[in-house]
Amino acid sequence: MAWNATNPAGLIAEYLKSPDDLSKITALRRKLTREHATLSAKLKIGAKDQLEATREGLLQLQSTRRDTAGIHEVFSQIESMFQDAQYEGGTMKETRGASSFRTISELSQVRRALDQTSGLLTKLEQLPNEIAGLAQLMDEYHANLIGPAPDLLSLHFRIMQWEAFRNETLHLAVGSEEAVQQQLVHMLAPLDALLSSFETYLMLLCANILNLVRAGHQGVVVRLIKILERENREDEKTAAIRLAKRANIEGSARFRSIATYGHTIKLYRLKLQEALHLTTQRRLEASWNEAQEPTPLSFFEQVQWIYQDLELVRTAVVPLFPESYHIYRTYVQTYHRALGEVLQEKVAVEDAAATELLELYHVAQQHQNRLMDPVRGIDETWLQPSLLGGREENIMGDYLALLTRKIDEWTATLMHDEITAFVTREKAPEESANGMYLLSSCVILFRMINQQMDTAAHAGDPELLVRVIDHACTVMRNCQASWLQIVQQEFKKQTTAKRPEDVNGGLVEYMIALSNDQLASADQSEALMARLEPLVAPQYKAHVRENIDNTLNGFLDISKHCTQLLVEIVLFDLRPAFHDMFTFPAWYVEGTTTTICETVRDYASDYSARLEPNLFDVLSDDLVTRLLTAYLTTLRRSARLRMPKAAERFMADIGELTQLIASMRSLEEATSRVEVLHMIHAILSSSPTMVFLPYWTFAKTHGPNLAFLEALLRARDDMEKADATSLVESAKRKVKQEGMPDIPESGPTIMSAVSQAQTGGLLSTALLGNWAGAAGGEGIAWGALAQSAQNYLGSAGWRAGTGRS
Repeated sequence: MAWNATNPAGLIAEYLKSPDDLSKITALRRKLTREHATLSAKLKIGAKDQLEATREGLLQLQSTRRDTAGIHEVFSQIESMFQDAQYEGGTMKETRGASSFRTISELSQVRRALDQTSGLLTKLEQLPNEIAGLAQLMDEYHANLIGPAPDLLSLHFRIMQWEAFRNETLHLAVGSEEAVQQQLVHMLAPLDALLSSFETYLMLLCANILNLVRAGHQGVVVRLIKILERENREDEKTAAIRLAKRANIEGSARFRSIATYGHTIKLYRLKLQEALHLTTQRRLEASWNEAQEPTPLSFFEQVQWIYQDLELVRTAVVPLFPESYHIYRTYVQTYHRALGEVLQEKVAVEDAAATELLELYHVAQQHQNRLMDPVRGIDETWLQPSLLGGREENIMGDYLALLTRKIDEWTATLMHDEITAFVTREKAPEESANGMYLLSSCVILFRMINQQMDTAAHAGDPELLVRVIDHACTVMRNCQASWLQIVQQEFKKQTTAKRPEDVNGGLVEYMIALSNDQLASADQSEALMARLEPLVAPQYKAHVRENIDNTLNGFLDISKHCTQLLVEIVLFDLRPAFHDMFTFPAWYVEGTTTTICETVRDYASDYSARLEPNLFDVLSDDLVTRLLTAYLTTLRRSARLRMPKAAERFMADIGELTQLIASMRSLEEATSRVEVLHMIHAILSSSPTMVFLPYWTFAKTHGPNLAFLEALLRARDDMEKADATSLVESAKRKVKQEGMPDIPESGPTIMSAVSQAQTGGLLSTALLGNWAGAAGGEGIAWGALAQSAQNYLGSAGWRAGTGRS
């Protein structure tokens, strides 16, 4: 219940919202009474507990105050006794009590000094025997370095005690005579030797951690870590005391433990890393010196124990160390840096031969790959700086730069000459032995690329070869992008020029030559892949194959695109003829279709004579599709069809188109292609009452195409608009009733292209739009057209002998 103390009326209104709620007043009163009683009881208990706690606290404060006052009074009495004095004969003299107190205090100090001196003498007497025993144990441990060392912690504890004794003794002797101090130093000299021997032993253990683990003495490693941890805490304590003394912190000099503390900061954790590095470097130098004629590669093969050691560290040593030591990272960095130092010392990069440089680069890559194996769990930042101090890229970079620079220079020169010839078109393209137009870029480009690939392969570095291949593929894709831009530009000039003399002639011939050249480049790309595949390392094969395949698809893409533009040039020249199509009297009397067929036949004859046969097969297929699409699109847009003359003329067109298609394709294919025209002719020639039957046959094959049907019926001058509307509505109902899809289940047909072309012109604007951004950046953003080109050429028999589709 939400209690609103500031608005009682609101609370009452919340519970009494209707007249029926008046009967709940009694129950509400009982509920509020129970809640009030519960809250009152809780408040009373809480107040009682609080008062009791306060009372106990006050009593404790009073007791403490009385005790403090008593202590203060006793100290005041003692101070008055010590300072009590009286005048006798005009002079101040201590009282008997003050003199007695002073005597007692001095005797207490003498007793403490005697106790300290006695203890010091006892320790000095025990020192030789103790040192001898500890030294004997130390010699045993040195002799059996990879042994169990069961008393290592006890040995360290006793040595620490004697070290603390030495520090305290030397501090107490600071005010003594020089001879006494020299005598103490002489007596403590064996202890200094023991401390040095113990530290040497600890560093040897640090250097042999892996050997101890291999021998099964993990306990020694754990005891070693405990000693290092204890010494690390002592180092921290020593640093804090030195800081307190240096800063003159109040009270720090009063404590004897601080005043006599003389521990030496040992930095064992840092010395652990130094011992590991020194030992590793010595092992690596020994491996180098063992070889009769050491080379970077042979040396690297001899030091594979590095990776075995690191695996042992990861699995067996890491669990023994605290996480704060980061022992795995320490070992990885130690081995990595030691190997790099030895290689850089033994092989001077500035004076190394080419073979040594390549071997160095290979060793660096192999080392990096071995360490960066995900199973090892090594962070890449642990391997900084790199094995050769960042000079890996310099070693191979210059070599790689030379190869890529040659590719860039030769390609730039070649493309400049070829593009200039393509744009100016001052002379006809070159011809092959069988009369095909061609460009010279394919032969020159791939001769140069193959030469550079051979040079890169001789370097013996798989990655270098892959990088050269990648660069060559990038250069070829950039060439493809340049060609795409140029052909688009020249095609646009051709189709937008107001006068023929405004543009250079010969565009068709050069597009044919470029299409042939790009198909030949695809062949060369495939041959390049077959030649490089045995030379490429297995781990790079998939990458190289994908890269070259993308480049090959780019060549096919341009070749296919050129054939499409050649088709568009034909349609562009046919625009006036299509403008007169289905108009009176041009189409009905003068035979517009005949003109179109003759024009297409002339173009096809020229294309077949100069274009590679497989490309002409692709081009003729596109040309037939575009021609039928333009014909049916024009029919769809016709405003009036004079019946029955239109049906007769349409049938004649079918015959001419069949002959035209048969001249480019097979007769069987020509008959199949014009089947749709026969179905449309059936719709045109049927009486208004019988139109639905041929239409339904047409719809089952090519889809409903209701907009096309409506346009066709409305264009017939022998059919009333109302009848046409009624037939279209009947067709819509039938299509809906049968659930007929827009695209037949067998796939798109020529009518699908007609539907897409209804809003466009005869010239395919989408053809240019799809390629608008193709040359905007490095390489080409290949779309579905590459796959389309490959499929077309595959169906045409291109590279049938190789099995490529």
